[in-house]
Amino acid sequence: MTLWLSILVLTLIAALVCFFPLLKKSVQKPSVQRDTLNKAFYFERLKEIEHDEKQGLLENTEQLKVELQQALLEDIPQHTSNKLEEGKNYGKLWFISGVLALGIIAVSAYFSVGAWQTEIMLEKSVEKLPHFFERMKTEETNPLSESEMQQFATALRLDLQKDPTNAKNWWLLGQIGLNLDKPQMSLESFARANKLDPKNNLYKLAYARILMFSEDPTDKLKGNNLLREVIREDHTNIDALSLLAFSYFETEDYKMAIVTWAMMLKLLPKDDQRVSIIERSIRSARDALDAQEQEKHQQMMPAQTPAETPKN
Repeated sequence: MTLWLSILVLTLIAALVCFFPLLKKSVQKPSVQRDTLNKAFYFERLKEIEHDEKQGLLENTEQLKVELQQALLEDIPQHTSNKLEEGKNYGKLWFISGVLALGIIAVSAYFSVGAWQTEIMLEKSVEKLPHFFERMKTEETNPLSESEMQQFATALRLDLQKDPTNAKNWWLLGQIGLNLDKPQMSLESFARANKLDPKNNLYKLAYARILMFSEDPTDKLKGNNLLREVIREDHTNIDALSLLAFSYFETEDYKMAIVTWAMMLKLLPKDDQRVSIIERSIRSARDALDAQEQEKHQQMMPAQTPAETPKN
């Protein structure tokens, strides 16, 4: 309703700007000038007749004056007022026609290139939000397609415009962003979720994970701090420990990486698939640690002096 009212108001404004001059009375400049000239000619001719009469040059002075008056009256336009009124009526007609034509053009242009179809599609996407929540329950056996994830993301965005304090929906939007390979969307969404619910370790961990993979050292440091917060609150959080161990390994702090992975082995069941991966990671960290210590040992050894050359 608001959209159509706006279109109507804008159309009326455009019509007034474009067609308002048609409502004004048309100016008959040529007729006015002609009338003025006729009067001037009449009075000038009248003066000449009176001047000639005083000098005794004319005998039929009264007849000449009557003829002069008749000539003036015959030359005055008789339908001036009628023409003005007729022009005004035509102006109103053209004004109304112009307004109608402009309205028809505006509405036609909107329906041809306007966003009404997009608005309808967006409304339908929001209505399908409960359907997507139900689909998530079968995500493991029946994953969402890329098209469904796009629609799901759009529906979440529209819903978050109405309720921007819904931390869970922000977290879901971040998860979808990861699946759609949109890291910036995920980063912003996880940040909002963590800000709205800072005590939720699930949101904090998701935010920390995406910060850890950033190329910005500031983001990495912030991610590390968030991981430590999660581990302080839940020292058995396998995902947080895994990310922290990877961070240690990446920064060549191999000792802490080994310690963290060892903690994970104690928490995981022996038949867990991740055990073999963690054991390989520990071996890689030990090999890297040995190479690192050897390199340090070589650097700390004093430089050997070359043997003296024997004299002949």
